[in-house]
Amino acid sequence: MARKDDHEELAAEAAAGKGHPTPKRKERESAQRRALIADPKAGAKERRQRLKEQRAKEQQAMLSGDERHMPAEHKGPVRRYLRDSIDARTSLGEFALPGSILFVIASLFFNTNPNVGSLIIFGFYALVFAAIGDTLWAMRSIKKRVTEKFGAENLGRGWRLYSAARIMNLRRLRVPRPVVKRGEYPV
Repeated sequence: MARKDDHEELAAEAAAGKGHPTPKRKERESAQRRALIADPKAGAKERRQRLKEQRAKEQQAMLSGDERHMPAEHKGPVRRYLRDSIDARTSLGEFALPGSILFVIASLFFNTNPNVGSLIIFGFYALVFAAIGDTLWAMRSIKKRVTEKFGAENLGRGWRLYSAARIMNLRRLRVPRPVVKRGEYPV
């Protein structure tokens, strides 16, 4: 008999209606929404502090050569091998920036004589093209050594730009700092 009573109650409720309009989706979502962080300002401050500590740890790792805390683009045995191979050699790209500064200064002093000015410009272009050629040759030989040691599939993306940027940079300004001396090629 309890079943008959329940059925009658449901029928009575259906006839009477539910007593209120169906809430809009926007109203239901806003009722369920709650802040993920109790105090957004404190949460943002904490996030900034964590990021600051993380960046400081990464910067220290870049200066010391500690690979555990380096950013992802510098981690791994292949990247270490690339860095060590580049740092072991002397490249013309290292001298392109100081050379260009010297060429600008020389062109300021010798701008009255067109023959000397054109010779300076020719010398600058010769240095730039020689540095580009040296960079391409170095990248080709480094790629060959890396693929012999790790395989072509482990070379990864972006290695060309990574290598070229490191080759063209002054050794003192390279980050992560060089850990090998000139001539100490990795095995």
